[in-house]
Formats: sequence, C-alpha cells, structure tokens
Amino acid sequence: MLPKEFIWFLKHPEIGVKYAGEYIAIMEEAVVAHGKDFKKVLNEAERYGKEPFIHKILPLDKDLIV
Repeated sequence: MLPKEFIWFLKHPEIGVKYAGEYIAIMEEAVVAHGKDFKKVLNEAERYGKEPFIHKILPLDKDLIV
C-alpha cells in the first residue's frame, strides 16, 4: 500500500516540475519543505511534529532506469 502523501504527489505532476532535482517533504496534502539538502528538508519538515514523507525528485534532464 502506498502512503497517502505519495498518492497525492502522483496526482499533482506539477510538483515534480516545480521541485525538480530537490527533496520534497509532504504532509497531508502539501509540500511543507523542499531543497537539495536532505537533512535540512527533514529538519524543517519535522517542525510540524509528525513524521514527514520525503521524496527525491529527479532533475528534468535525467531518466530513471530500473
């Protein structure tokens, strides 16, 4: 089962464009922190008092090969 924050992210592709190349922290249905430094994003997101969902968005010029 996917986290509800990830499902929300998938429904909003504009988020991937806006924050390309960055980590984003999602809580409920909002990006609460973003940036290139994981620890800073985590620390900023933890101010909300819950465990955030953090996702790394690839730069627009990169492809994911699995």
